[in-house]
Amino acid sequence: MITILVFHTEVHYKAMDITPYYIYTTNAIVLFYWISGYLFYKETPFDFIHKFKSIIKNLVIPYFLFTTVLAIPKALIHDKFTNIYNAFTPILFGNTSWFICALIVAELVFSILLTFSKRNHILLSIASIGCFILYILLPQSLYNFWQWQDALLAIPFLYIGYVYHQYESTISPYTKPAYAALLSVALLFIKAYEYHLNLPLKNIMIENPLLFIVDMLCFLCMVINLIAAIPHQRMIEWTGKQSLIYYFFCSGIPLLVSMILNRIDFSYDHLTYRFILTVIIVYLLTSFIVWLIDRYIPLMKK
Repeated sequence: MITILVFHTEVHYKAMDITPYYIYTTNAIVLFYWISGYLFYKETPFDFIHKFKSIIKNLVIPYFLFTTVLAIPKALIHDKFTNIYNAFTPILFGNTSWFICALIVAELVFSILLTFSKRNHILLSIASIGCFILYILLPQSLYNFWQWQDALLAIPFLYIGYVYHQYESTISPYTKPAYAALLSVALLFIKAYEYHLNLPLKNIMIENPLLFIVDMLCFLCMVINLIAAIPHQRMIEWTGKQSLIYYFFCSGIPLLVSMILNRIDFSYDHLTYRFILTVIIVYLLTSFIVWLIDRYIPLMKK
């Protein structure tokens, strides 16, 4: 979530996305999918009804609450508020907060797959690979209904997280921080090669499927080997727990802060320290707003 805030701060404060999307943002999104899949796994038999209620409560309701509340100020800031229809139709069609919409659809589909496959890994593997192939082959659209195309990409990573959690006790003894260091070096070379290819900037556009797979698996393996060596950090962990609420403000707060700083003559001007300071302000302000919601508006919290 912090990297998503960084990305949107760069877009609004620098007035352009200088750092290509695939350098770090795509990895953050994939990691979120992986964690969501990790949390899917339980030792007890999968209960579709319980999970369906959880998706409605923790994803669908917050989506409609936050997007509806934020629709009017966003429209006014962007000077696009012409009528109620234009403001709220994107919400109903799932074209607002694309990541949340994709996650909702992906979790619903994955729940159905778990139910009908009876958690058979052969069937789940075939379905996950099929979703990935479909994502690559289908023409991309930024306005697909409820982001179902992006959900196709989420499903394989939900499954990878699910499998890892199931076999975590078997895998953990073989994970070491030293492996994370080696994988991070490998990832740097991969990113350098991607930069050389000048890959496109869209939500997640895959021009080179093999390179994408190598990148994401290398990144996830690096994270898995790094987890045990990372000390607890309360602020970061709290951000993770409240991450969905953060997401709804990840564009609006960077936009607001950027507008204010540019108006008081504290624009970017290719000064790195100003960008770093702006990111810190955005993160602290967003955290304060999320804390207020978590503390005083329990109906709007995950």
